[in-house]
This record gives sequence, structure tokens and C-alpha cells, in this order.
Amino acid sequence: MSAQSRYPERVWELFSQAPHAGRPVMEAGWRRGEAAEPLSATRVRVYLAIAQGCIRDVRYEVRGCPFTVAAVALLASRWIGQPTDTVAVDPRGLLSELTAPVMKLGRMLVVEDAYRRALQAADQTA
Repeated sequence: MSAQSRYPERVWELFSQAPHAGRPVMEAGWRRGEAAEPLSATRVRVYLAIAQGCIRDVRYEVRGCPFTVAAVALLASRWIGQPTDTVAVDPRGLLSELTAPVMKLGRMLVVEDAYRRALQAADQTA
């Protein structure tokens, strides 16, 4: 059995393509949030470029399972272009949308924490 066959098609697609992945060049307006769960060695860093109350870009670095990478990538794609006061992370909704097993809820909470901390962070380039 291949690794790909163990995951839903959408999860594998997001995991293998990892749209928006990578650390940005830190220019004015970038904010960073980070969260981790040491028992599973999951670590998520999210970078948000915010201008005039709108998210103009999202980048990320993830150490985690395909479900974690897929969740971070899915949110990155959705958040670009959105006002900061309208975005949110729903960990249980991510589980459902990605057809992830309930045992992955802890990883979805790490994703939520990283995005929330990035929204709350001060400009990292100031």
C-alpha cells in the first residue's frame, strides 16, 4: 500500500503540492505565529502579510503529518484577500472537511493556535 492511498485525495493533493509553503522575505507588514505539540513533534509556523486590515499573503512552515500540512495549506489559500476580522479557524470543521480521524484533532488545534497567534502578533519587521 502506498502512502498516497492511505489519505483522502484532497489531503494528499494539498500535502504534495503544499501551496504557499515556505518562509517569506520579511518585509513590512508580516506577522508570525507559531504553535507546537511536543508529543507528536508537530510544529506550525504561519506568516501573514497584512495591509490595511486585509491579509495580502500567507506563507507557512510545517513539521507534521499530511493532515496537518493539508489543513495549514487549505487555510492559507482561503485567507488570502480576506479582512483580518472575518477569518477564523474551526478545528472540528477542518477534521470534517479533510475527512481526518478524530485522533488528529490535537493537530488541528495546533493549526488554530498558529494562525491565531499570527493574527495577534505585532508587525515582525517594525
